[in-house]
Amino acid sequence: MPKKQTAQEAEAVKLSAIDEDILTVLLGRELYGLGILDELNPGRPIPLSFGSLYPALNRLERKGFISWRWGDEQEGTGGARRKYYKMTGLGSNALNEIQSYRMLLAQRAAQGQMVMGEA
Repeated sequence: MPKKQTAQEAEAVKLSAIDEDILTVLLGRELYGLGILDELNPGRPIPLSFGSLYPALNRLERKGFISWRWGDEQEGTGGARRKYYKMTGLGSNALNEIQSYRMLLAQRAAQGQMVMGEA
């Protein structure tokens, strides 16, 4: 029989590493798909492709973590309109929650290493 979720577990933020990376890149700015990849991929151990980016963007939009708008038609792109993404307040809160947790884990690990070094 499956364990029943508590209210806290039901409200917990669930972000994949890709989701977290995208939200981090969108922090305080608005970017289109290629711009997001251009910011994410330098130095990334496994480069992200469009095939992974757009499903993640759709997932983040469904969760209410990002929103988008159509850009103006541009002559330089043959008239193609770009879809610009930005983080919502809910997305900012989720990112802050996850990053705070990661910092807590890093602190615990550092404390554990100090204790191990003293033994």
